[in-house]
Amino acid sequence: ASWHPPWYSSYTAHYREAECMKEAMEELLYSYGTDIVFNGHVHAYERSNRVYNYELDLCGPVYIVVGDGGNREKMAIEHADEPGKCPEPLTTPDPFMGGFCAWNFTPSGKFCWDQQPDYSAMRESSFGHGIL
Repeated sequence: ASWHPPWYSSYTAHYREAECMKEAMEELLYSYGTDIVFNGHVHAYERSNRVYNYELDLCGPVYIVVGDGGNREKMAIEHADEPGKCPEPLTTPDPFMGGFCAWNFTPSGKFCWDQQPDYSAMRESSFGHGIL
């Protein structure tokens, strides 16, 4: 599957911006056995482990964010799990999907993780492209 804004990205840029879309559609993709999802939007690279609802799940898809090719804006380099980099939840609304939907907080009850989330397998801030 593919669409523009990622559901799983640990970068501060666009952090959890498409949470309403994720809440509305993740179960559908999971129930049909989606294997891989490609996204852009965040100007960096990040690949997830198999994940569903922020938890590792062997039946969940792998999410790949490849939003770094051809970028003429700045690279995304900050991660939401870095000290002082977690955005305030109400600064991440999804106006196209009905507003604020980020009710799915971390197990510790925070909006951001304290370290690279388990779902995040690899992240890199560089220009590039992907080959499948």
